[in-house]
Amino acid sequence: MYQGQQPPRKNNRKAVIAAVLGGVVVLALILAAVWYFVIRDGKNVETAGDYYVTGCKEVLKVRESEDADSKVLTKLNNGEKVSLVEKASGSWKVYIEAEDITGYLDYHYLTNDRDAAMDPLTRYVAVGGEEELTMLNTTEGGGSSVGVLERGDEVSVLALPDEDYAYIYAADANAYGYVERDKLAEDRPAPEEKDDGEEKQDASASGGGDLIGPGGPPARDIGVYYVNVKTGYLALRNAKAFDSSNEIGKMYNGDYVYAIRNDGEYWYVYSPFLGAYGYTNANYLVSSYSSVYTYDSSIYYASVDSGYLALRSAPAYDSSNEIGKIANGQEVDLIDASLGSYWYVYVPALGQYGYVNSDYLR
Repeated sequence: MYQGQQPPRKNNRKAVIAAVLGGVVVLALILAAVWYFVIRDGKNVETAGDYYVTGCKEVLKVRESEDADSKVLTKLNNGEKVSLVEKASGSWKVYIEAEDITGYLDYHYLTNDRDAAMDPLTRYVAVGGEEELTMLNTTEGGGSSVGVLERGDEVSVLALPDEDYAYIYAADANAYGYVERDKLAEDRPAPEEKDDGEEKQDASASGGGDLIGPGGPPARDIGVYYVNVKTGYLALRNAKAFDSSNEIGKMYNGDYVYAIRNDGEYWYVYSPFLGAYGYTNANYLVSSYSSVYTYDSSIYYASVDSGYLALRSAPAYDSSNEIGKIANGQEVDLIDASLGSYWYVYVPALGQYGYVNSDYLR
């Protein structure tokens, strides 16, 4: 070695290795941040409210797609939380934050009230022997029938949303809906003996003709049928003809009637909702509730910074035409957007149709 020449530094190699390892750690941290804040968080960015599993006998399966045979991603127990991503006809797309999973499940087993979530209970319909219990699609006023139950029918209580109503599944009717809680009993009621003085009314004839207008339920019928209209209502009439002067009542999509006699185009029926007899156009009746027309509409949600979005009886802003209040985040189903900024919609939470300002929908 020549005099004055510096020997090579032995720690240069270690410094290079340390720098490389440090770069790898920094890159890993960057990738982790991208995954957490972009990829992972992106699954949850467009949720529209939290829901809780309720009424399951075992578990609620979350699947990869809407197909009932698709891969099961996870299983949820009663009380577990999910966040709504999108509503579909047969199932809802949800995000499960606890497991970082997005999938599809049966929406019938969800409630938006944490306190209403529960294990299922078996109960029995406990109405009078000749009475019937109507299942409704909402507890709000103006709800439509989704099924009719008789004394002694067995049902499963899936949730208790309030002190007055229970949310149930009726296997015989193959329907989910709300019924009055005080019409259900823990034990199956015994059949009631008929009182000849309280028999149902024989509406086949009255003074030689059909009974028209108010009356009790019929003693005989040929079946239960459901109103199936895309818009407006189905008229109950006092004559077998289309005439604005012979309307005696209005029946809406999903309402049911007892068909008493098939008279061709116009049938003689009894409407439990109107408590009246009359004639109606059978072209707008179907024998199964599952065949009732459902609106092929776009689903929107109320978007207000404070207060509520008003549901109105006319396409204009006026304090006198307000018929309902839509809370932020509640579902709004579009029916007709042809009137400008005010759209004609259906609000499931209210069970009402009306107009809303589309500027406050998302």
